[in-house]
Amino acid sequence: MIDEFVTFHQDPVLRNPALIAGFGDWSNAGNVALKSIEYVIRKKGATLLAEIETDHFYHFTQNRPVISIKEGRLQRLDVKRISFYAWPNDEGGHDLILLKAQEPDYRWHTFVDVLFDLCAHWKVYLIISLGGMYDDVLHTESIISGVYALDNWKGALLEHGIHLVDYEGPSGVHSLIMQKAQKEQYPYIGLWGHSPLYLRGTNFRVLNRMISMLSSLFSFSIETLELERSLKEFEHQMEEVLEKNAELQEYIKKIKKLRSGKLQKKDIPKVINIQDFLRHKDSE
Repeated sequence: MIDEFVTFHQDPVLRNPALIAGFGDWSNAGNVALKSIEYVIRKKGATLLAEIETDHFYHFTQNRPVISIKEGRLQRLDVKRISFYAWPNDEGGHDLILLKAQEPDYRWHTFVDVLFDLCAHWKVYLIISLGGMYDDVLHTESIISGVYALDNWKGALLEHGIHLVDYEGPSGVHSLIMQKAQKEQYPYIGLWGHSPLYLRGTNFRVLNRMISMLSSLFSFSIETLELERSLKEFEHQMEEVLEKNAELQEYIKKIKKLRSGKLQKKDIPKVINIQDFLRHKDSE
């Protein structure tokens, strides 16, 4: 199956690697999943390892290629990619394989089978999927919750201050990865960052914590000054917005009461999207 779907760009010797996957679209609230993957790739200098052929998994009328034309000539054609990057960890921890992709549009079971075949090929000891969800939380919080396939990972999640997920409802490709991991007794954890319903765009507070957690779990250092500067700018913007927006102040008060059990979910007003009031500041 690998030969049919995968193009390899290099074949390094990897030491007991962990695979960290981040998918865009539905499960990327706050840009936590993709931005975490992109940040680690960029800061650690990870190199392209392999790609899965996208024709099998994307509907291009929904995920259209983006082009650049200058004076009638095609300059660039950007197509959605399913890319794996490798970083040999010379700091004492496990090597990393980083998967960056939009969530597949269809053939999820086939995609997951290919992913697990690649994990066997690279002798991956643990799969981690990153996700982001909108929730009744505040912009001052950095909540990360987790799921696991094997019981021996429950303690590790709790030790790192990760809440265990209770959820029923729609899901993404993460759920099929977890299902196959449980069936095959393959080590798997999922980490989910929680973002406020009233915000869109990058949640730098949760993003910062997610990257710090990954560096702790896999024993590597990473410079986060860029994220910290972006977080300070965001906090300053939020102070300005809150000062002028009484509706948002009231909404946040009700979220606090909901969290403390003094209010029921039905009494929370409609979602307030304040993104138009903010100057966008996403990390590159």
